[in-house]
Amino acid sequence: MAELDLVLGIDSSTQSTSAVILSRLDYRVLAEARVRYRDDPRLGGFGLAEGNPTLPAEEPGEASQPAALFLAALEALLDDLPRDLLSRVAAIDLSAQQHGQVWLGSAALQAIVDLARPGSGTPGAPSLAELIGPGLSWERSPIWMSANTSGEASALRSAAGGASAMTMRSGSDSPLRFSGAVLMRSALLHPHNWEKTARVHLISSFLSGVLSANPDCPIDWGNGSGTSLMNWHERSWDGQLVRAAGDFLGDPNLAGRLPGLAHPLTVAGKLARRFVERYGMSPACKVLIGSGDNPQSKVLVPGSLLSLGTSFVLMTAGGRPHVSANAMYDGLGLPFIFGCRTNGALAWERVRRDHGLAADDFAAAEAALATRLPSKPTVIFQPEHESFPDSPALDLGRSPDFATDYAGVVDSSLCLMALASRSFAGEGAAMAVTGGASASAAVLARVAAIWKVPVVPIADAGAAAGAALAAALSLLSDAERVAVADDARRATSRAGTALEPDPRLMAAFHGSDGYLAALEARSLELGFRL
Repeated sequence: MAELDLVLGIDSSTQSTSAVILSRLDYRVLAEARVRYRDDPRLGGFGLAEGNPTLPAEEPGEASQPAALFLAALEALLDDLPRDLLSRVAAIDLSAQQHGQVWLGSAALQAIVDLARPGSGTPGAPSLAELIGPGLSWERSPIWMSANTSGEASALRSAAGGASAMTMRSGSDSPLRFSGAVLMRSALLHPHNWEKTARVHLISSFLSGVLSANPDCPIDWGNGSGTSLMNWHERSWDGQLVRAAGDFLGDPNLAGRLPGLAHPLTVAGKLARRFVERYGMSPACKVLIGSGDNPQSKVLVPGSLLSLGTSFVLMTAGGRPHVSANAMYDGLGLPFIFGCRTNGALAWERVRRDHGLAADDFAAAEAALATRLPSKPTVIFQPEHESFPDSPALDLGRSPDFATDYAGVVDSSLCLMALASRSFAGEGAAMAVTGGASASAAVLARVAAIWKVPVVPIADAGAAAGAALAAALSLLSDAERVAVADDARRATSRAGTALEPDPRLMAAFHGSDGYLAALEARSLELGFRL
């Protein structure tokens, strides 16, 4: 039998599913793979909207993806990974887009259990989507982009006693996109599907349950923090908030549909027989319960981390709820705080497309930033309602000139994040930056100048690498984990060279009549909550 000297991290994100295989001995990345939902022919036929990773909206603000897509993408990803490396994997940890949820009927629960049966992974066996998909009580998976929940989010906030009490209780002020409010709205819109729902999983616990044939896989504290239903201090479902959600729906059994909560390094079970047979993996391989993409990305960095992905997320260490941010736990169970901007990479991509450029024409984007210093905040483009800072969808000041528009959307979105995060992030130690835009030297230069810190790019494997590192550290004792954590982070994140802030850019952003001051004044005029 092969030596089990490797670990596997899997990230099911909004636009792709990716994997990182890591040595558990020296924490080096040995293999990576990614399947992109809109590009991979194996994932066709799921009905995603043109130019968008979501299904056509059922009402304004609604956002969902096909739940079976996550299963098909997981299988395609495993098919692409080297069998000789998979046979050496000792542990698997999951990451998934935070707040996304999957509704399972009793048939889906049984189908997951059946993945442990001998013969379930033999050649010609039905796909995961074919086995589990028909048993889902709703074919849609509501995701983090949902913003049609003002009434539901308000009901939870009121049940807690107001915004401050809600924040102190749950870690956050009941954001529109958190999965508790989204669950409530979805159940009202689809009562028949809700009636058939035996279990509500978050995407991470759903996929961990599939890999371990455990339909009762717990939800970790980090993803639990993103539901508005967990007590942040006690790390358990909050009876008052869960009852309030159930009363809102007229459902006294809501608590019975939720899995338990557990430390993110909890083992869901051994790898299901299906994956042992199909991929030649070890039956001794452990499957952890997983976490959200933000908590798993934070595993890679002990300090501040800016993730420039589909959404833009700023994370920093912190041990208590904060009125202007969200308090969570990372993939190792450590507390941190973060702010999430919905209008991230897709808004920047939209500007490129609107000017007739390919979505991946990063050379033109780089040239645009090189030719434009921040001056006046004439361009503010956020096609979705924004929660960081709280503000409406806007399309202001765009022009026929691509360089002006692109620099404008980059500067306004990054600086709005900086304004919203003033109370918990700023000058000090270096900030790590990940996500697709971290490959841009011009973007990194702007980030360094805006936050007045050196910036260090880390590998664009983010959450998958964080999940792999968490899997490796889970195999150690607590004392060993602490002793090796910093070296392990440096090896796995593949950190680049630190970039110091450019004085010229800093002056343009921070002068008394600079860009940030002008943007703050303009934002207040527009009614932004800063």
